[in-house]
Amino acid sequence: MISFVYNKVMFEFKEQLKAEIMKIILTFIMSAFTIINLNAICAVNRLSAFPYGNTLKQNSIIIIEGYELSQVVVKGLNKQFSVYLVAGKQKIKLNVKEILISQYRLTQAILKPETNLKAGLSYTLVIDNLPQTESLNRWNKDLKQNEPIVYKVIDGTDTIKPTFNTIPKEIKKSLIRYGCGTSTHVIFDCNVIDSSEYLIKATLKNVKTGNETTYCVNPYDGTISIGHNMCSGAFNFGESDDYEIAFSIIDASGNFTAWTGDQIKFTKPTANNSVNDE
Repeated sequence: MISFVYNKVMFEFKEQLKAEIMKIILTFIMSAFTIINLNAICAVNRLSAFPYGNTLKQNSIIIIEGYELSQVVVKGLNKQFSVYLVAGKQKIKLNVKEILISQYRLTQAILKPETNLKAGLSYTLVIDNLPQTESLNRWNKDLKQNEPIVYKVIDGTDTIKPTFNTIPKEIKKSLIRYGCGTSTHVIFDCNVIDSSEYLIKATLKNVKTGNETTYCVNPYDGTISIGHNMCSGAFNFGESDDYEIAFSIIDASGNFTAWTGDQIKFTKPTANNSVNDE
């Protein structure tokens, strides 16, 4: 009788142990797949172009940005990969004026057409010899599909430099930790007067190391966010606490307004000083 009870207890114990082990294994597998899936969100190539609208002035510039593995294409423009605008039989080479490398998975090329564009024509932006994994297109939200990047050229040139309506100042800091990365930003107000699309050409200085990085950042709703999202971004604060930043402006016609004041001092976002709206 005792032997029977003992065997029964041991059997139930082994079954419970098996069940617990299976729970642990399944939890581990699900966690692994979750991490893989989350990382997969970031593990993509992407090429994009500024201006973001559908029109250009006759003296417009173009900025192409590459994310992650697409940075190779941007760095190789007019070397391995010819880049130009084409309208019918007219083909205009885009000369690389500057390459900007971010601190977190992004690279930009500032391009200038060899000659002024012809008003009334629609030009398609083309990069030759792209790998099969790469494409240069834009999402059409109305048609809900990707399509080539085409610009209609408006008559006239823009030679007026953009200006700040007010000197930028820090609004808040944001630090959000996701399962597969961190989104961290310092947000400044950014009120610019210009008739064209524009980007903020920001230069971030690490006070401790003295290292500087310059990158063009797209403003949003009167603000400019300095830092990076979960997958990519212009700037990565790292371990240092103290930074300085200068804001210049470049518009879609290449008009450039350099920062002339003192650099703005600030500290990086932390869990203690951040205000998150999410």
